Amino acid sequence: MEDSQEQAVLRQQLETTEESLQFLVLIILSILLSFWSVVLQRRQLVDTLAGRQVAETAIRPLKHAAGALIIGSLGFFFALALEAWQSAQQGQDTAAQASALRNLWASLFVLVAALIRMYDLNSGQPQPEAGQDLLS
Repeated sequence: MEDSQEQAVLRQQLETTEESLQFLVLIILSILLSFWSVVLQRRQLVDTLAGRQVAETAIRPLKHAAGALIIGSLGFFFALALEAWQSAQQGQDTAAQASALRNLWASLFVLVAALIRMYDLNSGQPQPEAGQDLLS
């Protein structure tokens, strides 16, 4: 019976690892979207400085998509940290409890930072007209 319980625990850990990998891939995708938005901004600045017609490029949707992917992924990792903290509270290892609490706070701060960044992106900034505020 104990072997069956160990197998169940291992299967749960494998599932959590698989989910973590999926969310890490989403974070990488978010970084690629952010990278692409900076490349587009750079292109617009180069064109403006060269006196060329600036192509209308939708950078803000890329930033929104990247932010949404990050927030979703960080929410998952915050939930994992919360589970780890709750699990540590069941044991007697004070070092593990302290570590789990620090990780929980760190996960919370990173998630809040991403939420603040998304709020700032959505904070009622009007869409610029062609040739205005190319970094938005």
